[in-house]
Amino acid sequence: MVLISLLLFCVALFLFWKKRRGMVLLVTAAVFWVLGSWLPGPLVRLANDHYTSMNHPKLGSRTALIVLGGGTKYDRERRLVPKGDSMTRIDLAASLYKRCVEMEKACFVIVSGGNPQHHEQSEADVYGALLLDAGVKRADLILENTSLDTYENARNTERILRSRQYDTSVLITSSLHMHRAMLAFEAFGLHPQPTVAYIRPQFTWWRPHPKGWFDSNSALHELVGVVRFYVWRWIGLY
Repeated sequence: MVLISLLLFCVALFLFWKKRRGMVLLVTAAVFWVLGSWLPGPLVRLANDHYTSMNHPKLGSRTALIVLGGGTKYDRERRLVPKGDSMTRIDLAASLYKRCVEMEKACFVIVSGGNPQHHEQSEADVYGALLLDAGVKRADLILENTSLDTYENARNTERILRSRQYDTSVLITSSLHMHRAMLAFEAFGLHPQPTVAYIRPQFTWWRPHPKGWFDSNSALHELVGVVRFYVWRWIGLY
């Protein structure tokens, strides 16, 4: 997490920069104050980029619906369920698939997400079961359950699509994640239609709020990821 890394950096400065401990404490307090109060809104707005509205993708005669994993967690009954806003991605994919069927078009769904949290099931396995329950046919569902990050989502999905016939593709994720996801997919020669499942609202507060730190951390994670993409592209890793 970005904020935890920032906090650890500040602690290290406090421990080793003994002559400036007062200044370190003051700066740390100020930074975390604004990150929890008025800065979350602008950071979320920046990370959302221009993906701030729900759009309706054009479905071709053969359409690939690509759902990116957003994590899993245990609910109160110790069941493994989608984390955060990930359920909206599943709902949107199921809705688009249903629309495909009603229009008598051929659609297949690729769920891309491994198991970075080391649970007993991957994101793709958990999400896939929910998509089956929502009406997606097993023959039209492809589970890509090895990806550990957005780069691998794009790389592994490109390998799957290389062996499939399709006219158009649709990328389904959240507004915060969409910019970074599109960069990764385009780096592998894919140009899906970006389709936002959930738009992160832009909140600010006069004083620190727990949700403010959560939003700042999420937005910074995506912004750092975008910067890292361009750095990797510059040094030839992408």
